[in-house]
Amino acid sequence: MTIYGNEPVRFAGVSMVTASLGTNDPEVGARTIHNGEEYVFVYNTGSSTANIGHCCIVSAVSGYSVTVSSVTNVDFAIGVVKHSGLATGEYGWLMTRGFMEIEMSPNNSCTTAQMLNLGPDGGFAQVSNTTGQASPYIAKAMHGVDSGASVTAYVSIL
Repeated sequence: MTIYGNEPVRFAGVSMVTASLGTNDPEVGARTIHNGEEYVFVYNTGSSTANIGHCCIVSAVSGYSVTVSSVTNVDFAIGVVKHSGLATGEYGWLMTRGFMEIEMSPNNSCTTAQMLNLGPDGGFAQVSNTTGQASPYIAKAMHGVDSGASVTAYVSIL
């Protein structure tokens, strides 16, 4: 079965990072699907590089301007860096849905099938029914991992 969509034509892959937009580059906020994974194109307006495996949040400067500065269970993730780190002042793709290696925040470990949400500075934190966390679940760990380590997870950010 073949499914067709109206995703934008990409002249570079989802690992593309650039400091300036050219004629053939996507618009900020554009979405695409690549190998069954969903992505959104953003601009890093924060003061830190968004490293692979870390979440970005909307910076409140403009529509799809992002930063990795976040507080556990306080903000809303917009996507996760999968392919190439996104330095301050650069444009690039964030994954919003699919499997990838994510980074657990310091002092946060998880067990297999643990639900995860946004942790400090773009990391992931475990979710527990006893903590009363109100922010949305954004990932599910595929196996257990120690604090600050990486783990394969299914990410789903709307």
